[in-house]
Amino acid sequence: MLNLNRDDLQFSLVTFVAAMLALYISMSIDLQRPYWAMMTVYIVSQPMAAAVRSKAVYRLIGTLTGAAVAVLLVPLLIDAPVLLCLALALWVGLCLTISMLDRSPRSYVMMLAGYTAAIIGFGSVNQPLEIFALATARSEEIIIGIVCATVLHSLWFPKPVGLALRTRLADWLAMADQWAIDIVENNDSMALRSDRLRLAAAASEIHIMATHLPFDVSHFRETVSVVRALHDRILMLIPTLSTVGERFAAMRSEHEDQDGQSREILAAAAHWIRAGQSGVPAQALAQRMVARAAQTPATDWYGLNQIAMLTSLAELIKTLNESRSLLDHLHTPERAISKQLDQIIARSGARPLHSDTPMALLGGLTASVAILLSCFVWITMGWAEGGASAMLAAILSCLFAAMDDPTPAMKKFGYSQLIAVPIAGIYIFGVFPLIHSFPMLVLALSLTMLPIGLLLARPGTALLGFITLLNISNAMALQESVNPDFASFANLNLSMFFGIFTAIFITRSFRSASTEANAQRLLRQTWHSLARLVHGFGLEDPASFASQMVDRLSILTPLLSASQDQDLQATDTMNELRTGMDLVAIQNDCRQLALADQQSIERILLLVGAHYQARTLGKVTDDEPLLGSIDHALRHSSAALQSGHVTILSALVGLRSNLFPNQPYQRRTQGVAS
Repeated sequence: MLNLNRDDLQFSLVTFVAAMLALYISMSIDLQRPYWAMMTVYIVSQPMAAAVRSKAVYRLIGTLTGAAVAVLLVPLLIDAPVLLCLALALWVGLCLTISMLDRSPRSYVMMLAGYTAAIIGFGSVNQPLEIFALATARSEEIIIGIVCATVLHSLWFPKPVGLALRTRLADWLAMADQWAIDIVENNDSMALRSDRLRLAAAASEIHIMATHLPFDVSHFRETVSVVRALHDRILMLIPTLSTVGERFAAMRSEHEDQDGQSREILAAAAHWIRAGQSGVPAQALAQRMVARAAQTPATDWYGLNQIAMLTSLAELIKTLNESRSLLDHLHTPERAISKQLDQIIARSGARPLHSDTPMALLGGLTASVAILLSCFVWITMGWAEGGASAMLAAILSCLFAAMDDPTPAMKKFGYSQLIAVPIAGIYIFGVFPLIHSFPMLVLALSLTMLPIGLLLARPGTALLGFITLLNISNAMALQESVNPDFASFANLNLSMFFGIFTAIFITRSFRSASTEANAQRLLRQTWHSLARLVHGFGLEDPASFASQMVDRLSILTPLLSASQDQDLQATDTMNELRTGMDLVAIQNDCRQLALADQQSIERILLLVGAHYQARTLGKVTDDEPLLGSIDHALRHSSAALQSGHVTILSALVGLRSNLFPNQPYQRRTQGVAS
């Protein structure tokens, strides 16, 4: 049962009023399918007003693009129905592939362009001369729905996305503070690791929320660059915190007790984190840590880890300090900021998310094949309403394509259709003939549309609400005048059921994979990214690389948790993230080393690249040369690295620990020539 609150009720009521306004306007100007305007309102409506506006803009662009493609293709290929079906199927597949490569809300444009062309194109096959009028009417219906949803949600108690985003950022940094305190006070137990991984998912959520910020009507719209700069710091905090924790664990495995100076610095760090302040004390504390790292002997594994820990902890304090300053600036943007902070904001930019090219191509192919199969049955049988099956196959293939396995969601859609058809039948044959005024129509529709709005208001039930909305709206096909025809009603819905069946059958044949297979695929993509990074094909900007890795981590972690494979469950997903950041640090600073040290580091990078390329291909390699090269660099170059390039030294320590966690450093006495 839903635990109703004022925000949910308000969202449902505002959305219903906007939908009825769109329906009234569409009926008043005699549009062919006014229910599309009503349905559009519910599709674009979001609890936050800025999200409504951004989705409305993207839907408008996508709809107009799809309508233009349909107007171009149908008259050109109407005498060749097979070619027309092929062209529309390929267009939907192409648009879906491009959409899946962009996981931001912008992807909505190409997805809409795809299935809108299918809806208009297949719907006009029997009346090709009316294609332009049909495309225009469909565009008008959607535009009316977009405008009504945008205006109502903007004027009726709008919920600014900026305010929600600022609260989310503050909560995230509070969790990061607690993570840091747990580390320095030796409270980072295994029981807390799962909570840490949730921070990666939260970072991706913040990224998605921030994309709506330019559409906000509040003053938060002017803080886009500040939010991006703060998000960059969040991306860097995740691997930095993980690295500090790993170096602490390595130190404790060597010596349980730490020296007095280290304990003093750690106590100071914990005190500063708890104080929750930003400014000069953080800079002084970070400088103390760097100075302490320069004085620490790099003669054994404990000393090397202590140097790496102090260096990473200094970076952690610096990043937390900048994050707090940026958050303060979000709260009080009128205050003057330092020149350094101003430069950080100026350098901020949009960061890339993980893209799954093989899955995008497979998603596009699946959609095309599902559409072609529906068209084959439609044309072969001469089915009068068969075009609806091709439309629905296109819609379902697009809507759920981003899921690892869309089949369960498609099945829910089918079950919902079984419920929606009787409800629509009651409306069409029992309720609508008794209604003779628009207010009575509004009252009748409120019985179903208001509960649907409540479902849409919550993330946990939004998918159910969305599926129910589409099925009931399509089954009712609400128009200004109602002429109940049971044969037409049954034939149309039978065609829609066939479209659902086709989409499920093709998707299950092409895309259904086990949780383990999906996790393995993402792991291979991670290893491939690391191999490309080593060979110069990756992103050298740490924040950009971290953005892709953290986003992939947020997708991969739930799969590993749900896997029945013990080896996959034991996979440390943070390991690859730390390795990637170590590689970025080494690549960015390697050119400043002496020639001999550069050659030694370049050999290590080449061997790391070969290691991950082999893992991508499922091959087993001899990593003894890699281990020996890292140990040689740590033994023979540690003094030079520590004096001026402590970042590379720390990265090498992390690289060895990540790649060879069970190989004791002290027992390796044979070096490998660089």
